[in-house]
Amino acid sequence: MTDEQLLEVIQETVESKAAVLDLGRKDLSTLPPDIGRLTWLKSLDLSDNKLSSLPPEITHLKNLTHLFLSGNKLTTLPLEITQLTNLTHLFLSDNQLALLPPEIARLTQLEVLYLSHNWINSLPEEICQLTSLAELDLDDNQLAELPPQIFRLTSLRHLFVNDNQLTELSPEIAQLNQLTSLNLCGNQLTSLPPEFFWLTRLEWLYLGKNHLTILPPEICQLTELEHLSLDGNLLVSPPLWIARKGIDAVRQYFGALFTRELREEAREHFLEYHW
Repeated sequence: MTDEQLLEVIQETVESKAAVLDLGRKDLSTLPPDIGRLTWLKSLDLSDNKLSSLPPEITHLKNLTHLFLSGNKLTTLPLEITQLTNLTHLFLSDNQLALLPPEIARLTQLEVLYLSHNWINSLPEEICQLTSLAELDLDDNQLAELPPQIFRLTSLRHLFVNDNQLTELSPEIAQLNQLTSLNLCGNQLTSLPPEFFWLTRLEWLYLGKNHLTILPPEICQLTELEHLSLDGNLLVSPPLWIARKGIDAVRQYFGALFTRELREEAREHFLEYHW
């Protein structure tokens, strides 16, 4: 899209008072100051362009709730975004972000934050102030551990940290007791802490492509769990061929194991009594 065409689109949006503007996949490397005229805009899609910065005038879009910036060339989060305090959905995947600024804490209305396919290896302490956050995507970054700030985001229902470099999980993960879906695939986990099984609202759990050899029977405490993925591990208990059949088969495996152990224990007591 040429500069002239872009200005025409902005003028048309001014005249129509449209609340949604799609400028995705337009080969844009810059935005003109005129974008600041769209003060009523609710949703702005700038995904899959070549943007490395945003004009100061973007801060005039005070009514914006949805901002799509995935697939650009951002190396830092433009501070202008942190002034858009009505944002509820922010998409920043597929950029070149290594850090988030502390000012992200201003976005207290954020419910959905996508940061996948970046270079992030830590999060600012201030991110814990995003108390409305329900969905956080950190897929395919450089995290060696779950930043402790995440455990204070107690409204989270969906957390994606697959394809990072996690080697262990902190017991503090139990604080995320609203989680219904959790993706930990493609890490280097060898075990799960006992507190992990306090996440009793989980419905979807992805643990594939880790280094797990044993899944403890406490998995059966997750009574809401409907989907369990364990492919790509070297499971011994339960055997992988059982795990591949899903959570119901895993529950049956541990149920049968428990019954067998009870029988053996009863037999030992019987022999001891009659010896």
